[in-house]
Amino acid sequence: MSVYNDRTFLQSLPYIDSSLANAVPRDVVYNLFLNPDEENGKVVIHAHVAKEHLIRTAPTVLLIHGWTTSDVSPWCKLLKDGYFKLGAHNIIYVNWRNAGNKDFAVSCANAKPIGGFIAQFLLDTEIPLENVHVVGFSLGAHVASNVGKFVFEHTGKKLSRITALDPTGPVFQRSGYNTKIFIYDAEFVDVIHTDIQYFGYSRPIGHVDFYPNKVNCSHERSTLYFVESLTRKAKALEAKYEEITGEPHVTVKENGKEVVFGQHVDKTTRGVFFLETNSEPPFLKV
Repeated sequence: MSVYNDRTFLQSLPYIDSSLANAVPRDVVYNLFLNPDEENGKVVIHAHVAKEHLIRTAPTVLLIHGWTTSDVSPWCKLLKDGYFKLGAHNIIYVNWRNAGNKDFAVSCANAKPIGGFIAQFLLDTEIPLENVHVVGFSLGAHVASNVGKFVFEHTGKKLSRITALDPTGPVFQRSGYNTKIFIYDAEFVDVIHTDIQYFGYSRPIGHVDFYPNKVNCSHERSTLYFVESLTRKAKALEAKYEEITGEPHVTVKENGKEVVFGQHVDKTTRGVFFLETNSEPPFLKV
């Protein structure tokens, strides 16, 4: 069994060592999709190429994969197809596998420079920031956070939204807010937690934090829940997060409010929310 399946090992991992970062701009490749009929999209490296093709009035969604994967992860296509069902979009797959498929410690350190490279690419396209939504899975969620941090540091403006799909917990759980996803990284930050205390980040860290099923189900399941939320409006119940003898507990509040889970959540919503899902597709109960 891999040591990365051992909970004690995961919780013992040290802080991020930024000196290990070795990413360079060419480690990031962008695949742009402008309509649902495109099978392979348009691979771009330079922002000026993307700038010529982007639909400036349409929402722009960046999809950022996690550790040891790439933009061919099934959830990327599922989300792309789902967004096009909602209307016109610029969908950008962000492939950073050259910097993210290394030793775990190195890949974690690379999350910051990779986020900076993506942010500079976005700024160079001159796409309106209020139209930009970055979706990151696992380690990609912390890359997304660094996109937001870089944009704000260099422009004084924020991305419209970052969605963190079960952001990586090991290493980041004990690291400072300047290294990981946080509410200040975008105008609206929503987080889905599905594998707390293992691969996923346990504590609330966004404007809205969703905890499906109260117990761990699957790191990857966060992507499928979010995909379904594009077309299925499930309700989530207001809850309280607390740690008792070091163990996370999520308890539904009596007479708490209900909100829509996932993509269509009201962006003025704040707090922790719980929802119960089905064990197989369709996962979301509506």
